[in-house]
Amino acid sequence: MACPFHHGAGKTHPPPSHDDPFDANVPEGLPIPHPPEKLFTKNLTEMDPNFAVSSFWRLAEIYGPIFSLNLVKRKIIVISDYELINEVCDDNLYEKLVTGVQENIRPLTKNGLFTSYSDEEEWGIAHRTLVPVFGPMHVRKMFPEMTDILSQMVLRWDRFGPEYRISTMDDFTRLAFDVIGLCAFNYRFNAFYSEELIPFAKQLGQVLIETGLRTNRLPIKNELHFMDKKLMMENIAKMHKLCDDIVAERKAHPRPDVDDLLNTMLFAKDPVTGKGFADENIRYQMVTFLVAGHDTSAGTMMFLLYNLLQHPEALQKCYAEVDEVLGDKPLELQDIPKLKYIDAAMREALRYLGPIPAMTRHAKKTRLLGGKYRVTPDIAIVSNFKGLHHDPKVWGPDCNEFKPERWLNGGAEKQPPNAWKPFGTGVRSCIGRYLAEQEIVIAMAMIFQRFVVEQADPDYKLQIKSTLTIKPDHFDIKVRRRPGKDHLFNFTGAAALAAKNAKTNGTTPQGDLRPIEVFFGGNTGTCKSFGEDLETSAPQFGLAVPNNCRNLDEAVENLPRDRPVILITSSYEGLPPDNARNFIAWLETRAKDTASAELLRGVSYAVFGAGNKDWAATFHRIPKLVDSLMEKLGATRIIPAGYVDVSQDIAGPFEEWKTILFPALRSLAGVTSDVQGSEINVEITQPSTLSKLAGEEVSEGIVLSNCTIAHKGLGPEKKQIDILLPPNVEYRSGDYLAVQPYNPRESVNRVLRKFGLHPDSLITVSGTTKEHLKAHNGGPISAYELITTRVELATPASQRQVATLASLSSGPDAERLAAQATNDLYSREILSKRFSVLDLLEDFPSCSLPLASYLDMLTPLTPRQYSISSSPYAQPPVPFSLSPFSLSPSASTTSEEPAEEPISLTASLTYDIYTSPSLSHPTTQTFNGVASSYLSHLAPSTRLRCFVRKTNIPFHLPADPKTPVIMVAAGTGIAPMRAFIQDRVAIAEARPGGAESHLGPAILYYGCRSSEEDFLYKEELAKWEKMGAVKVRTAFSKQPGEDGRTGHVDERIWEDREELKGLFAKGARILVCGSAARLGRSTSEVCLRIWSESHPEKARREAEEWLLAQKEDRYVSDVFG
Repeated sequence: MACPFHHGAGKTHPPPSHDDPFDANVPEGLPIPHPPEKLFTKNLTEMDPNFAVSSFWRLAEIYGPIFSLNLVKRKIIVISDYELINEVCDDNLYEKLVTGVQENIRPLTKNGLFTSYSDEEEWGIAHRTLVPVFGPMHVRKMFPEMTDILSQMVLRWDRFGPEYRISTMDDFTRLAFDVIGLCAFNYRFNAFYSEELIPFAKQLGQVLIETGLRTNRLPIKNELHFMDKKLMMENIAKMHKLCDDIVAERKAHPRPDVDDLLNTMLFAKDPVTGKGFADENIRYQMVTFLVAGHDTSAGTMMFLLYNLLQHPEALQKCYAEVDEVLGDKPLELQDIPKLKYIDAAMREALRYLGPIPAMTRHAKKTRLLGGKYRVTPDIAIVSNFKGLHHDPKVWGPDCNEFKPERWLNGGAEKQPPNAWKPFGTGVRSCIGRYLAEQEIVIAMAMIFQRFVVEQADPDYKLQIKSTLTIKPDHFDIKVRRRPGKDHLFNFTGAAALAAKNAKTNGTTPQGDLRPIEVFFGGNTGTCKSFGEDLETSAPQFGLAVPNNCRNLDEAVENLPRDRPVILITSSYEGLPPDNARNFIAWLETRAKDTASAELLRGVSYAVFGAGNKDWAATFHRIPKLVDSLMEKLGATRIIPAGYVDVSQDIAGPFEEWKTILFPALRSLAGVTSDVQGSEINVEITQPSTLSKLAGEEVSEGIVLSNCTIAHKGLGPEKKQIDILLPPNVEYRSGDYLAVQPYNPRESVNRVLRKFGLHPDSLITVSGTTKEHLKAHNGGPISAYELITTRVELATPASQRQVATLASLSSGPDAERLAAQATNDLYSREILSKRFSVLDLLEDFPSCSLPLASYLDMLTPLTPRQYSISSSPYAQPPVPFSLSPFSLSPSASTTSEEPAEEPISLTASLTYDIYTSPSLSHPTTQTFNGVASSYLSHLAPSTRLRCFVRKTNIPFHLPADPKTPVIMVAAGTGIAPMRAFIQDRVAIAEARPGGAESHLGPAILYYGCRSSEEDFLYKEELAKWEKMGAVKVRTAFSKQPGEDGRTGHVDERIWEDREELKGLFAKGARILVCGSAARLGRSTSEVCLRIWSESHPEKARREAEEWLLAQKEDRYVSDVFG
């Protein structure tokens, strides 16, 4: 929709509306310092109209990190330290406010990206559509155009000779305009072919000066400058005409072969609204890129060169790096990531003093800034970047020194979030950042490879010119050719451009291609480019991407099991890309649901992640999250995840990862054809059988015993089942055993009755790619096998499924189902009561859902995962010849004796038998847990499908058994703790001196309902405690223990906090297993309380950050829903 607050140029645009933004309940807070106000001009006289930001710098030195100003037309708050600016960078609490000079320049740029209001529809369309065009991979493709223009500048400098004074402002402005014009619009300004600046640059300069002056004048004074305004509007009209002419030329002579910004604006559609760009908005976007883009890159190059000339040691390091990386060869695209010191110098220049000196935001709602100062949505908050980038609390005592080295050797990664903001923040940050950075690095490399650079005036001291940005004024240089460089040395622009435009013919292997799926998540086009690269390369390896590279959101509930899946995604300050938000939410939600523990079993996947180390705190968070959640939900990782830092070598890590990925995909898919293309040389090896068995290949175990260890009473019945694992399948304490269950017989019979099927009715499924519905040989399958072993029956019906049932019903049934499919009732009536499709079919008999449609609605019956409750050392291994496996018909009958006889380990599972009144029909039906019901009926010698699944590495005992351990468990969450204690018992029994000599302290906090009814492994624990393997601290919630009281585990931990603090100080690892909602939460909370008690000066947020840091390896939980 159109901006509802747009009242015309020059008028203040009110902040976007939020629910109750002016909250009177927020306290007044501390008074904000401010200069004394004058009667009519208030604080306006404090401002330098020609260099407004310098006034902020001066006042910050006087009034400190926060002060307010009354500028007559508006009030502002200026903040100048990391703590306050870090908070204001939170997009959930604050957002960009177009005001001041940005408001006054809107007659030129209107609803272009830089000056559009956040609630203008055009901003959303442009942001979503244009950000990918300026992504790192797309910018890499601009390398030939950039070197083309830079070659013109370098040749110009060389031609004028060593005594010519080069105006860096003029020539870097020429460079920036020509680069943007050619890369974005395929238009040449030919700025280096004229002694005068191009007319557009002159017109823009006059407009920027006038808008800056108008921002800091009194309204009445602006009225008197009507002739200046008239000239400004004439210049704006001329600039608009140039942009309109470029668009008209492209329309009259289309260039479909050109992949530039202009074609995108002319033909692309917004993925959300489906709308394209209006011609008028294209004009404003073009002007915006020329205005903001040229100022940012030109200003940065000027500051960088000035600072390097002021610091000869840094300048020499740049020369040395260029000589090492390039020598005398032409600069190539792959050389850019190797120029690390130049890149560090550029970043340091942006920190030290960059072209964007501040940003203006406002609070979405009234709040206390920094917990101290009351701010309302109508107040502009100006973040002074000089204060941020020179805050000694972040940058150290040398914060006022120019030191590129602070960005090397991990220095960038050590920065806290939002400490470096030269391009703004959040969704309104500069989208041309990657273009500017690449242009700057290329420019410095080409300059330093060819010339010795010096200041034209050795005594020059920095002067600042302020318009929309700031930059050095009157900063001139001289250059002279370095020895051995002739006048045409290494001009590669035209050759590179010709190579880029050349056609290449790829080869496609003959024969069948095996399919793979590729999904990407990314806002900038980088990850899409990676995905398209895989799609292009796949046929060389006997593979194909038949469905093309698709958005990650299209993978929600759509990850295939019949082909490998490649997931490529990025992070944006720790948040998922726009086209991956649903996918990430889906993974996170399912991962919290224990019923979905093996949701993705059968999915083979590989993850590649893109990120930028500038966001060190959240670097690669999303791809790492995807990788871990995919594994947690049962998927099989094909190869380790790969990662790239897009601020460094953006292509190299991906290319290296591909050399591992494609051989693995070929092996997985059984491709035996030769790899096409001699340029790729890889060694392909087949995975071992052992790695498959120890991974997620379903195997066959044999039940040894299945005994009740706690009868039903205060809680559910609990049993322990001992399973003999297949030969040579290994596990560690802390690992899981996943079991493939059968559906309860009563549930199966309900389906058979509903559809009039006999158990031995044969069903042939066709017309679907869902392999779980088909027989292994493609023929018919019995109804009983299909319903019992292949599909989930108790999964709640989806909202869409309920709507489908409504459409197939009649009368009152149709009305009721349609109502329950609405947002209002679905969650309350269907989801919370866990109505399955079968429940609804029985309750609404008029529904005529065919069997085929019913089966299509059902998900595959997935394995259930249980923590193994035994140590592999607890029972002796069973040789193959003595195990029941030797009696299997499939066992080898060869007469040859193996070099080493295979052995089988025993794994125990401790589980609740889950039975309760059905939530959907509490008075007439009983819900039986699928897996626990299945396990409870298994008799000794029964065979079951299962496989060992490795846990996350930290959920194990410390490598050094003398390291203290604090274990916390409740109910059947004792399972892995029992295994850990058995490990310690085995060590104590095997080593001379026993527990006292070889084991560090170990405490088990165990919670259950009653000492008599469900204190699991009571006798075992008493014996192990006596031998020194563990100390047991219990908490009984329902019936009092020997001390006559009831309680919970967290209460015992709080009582013992001094002892536990001592153990933690000695390096103790905390291991937690139990209910996420109860034990997991209460244990985290008590740990926060203990830490906060020892650090009373710290805020809750700091305590949470501390705990989060411990969870990387010292506080490890395995909790369930």
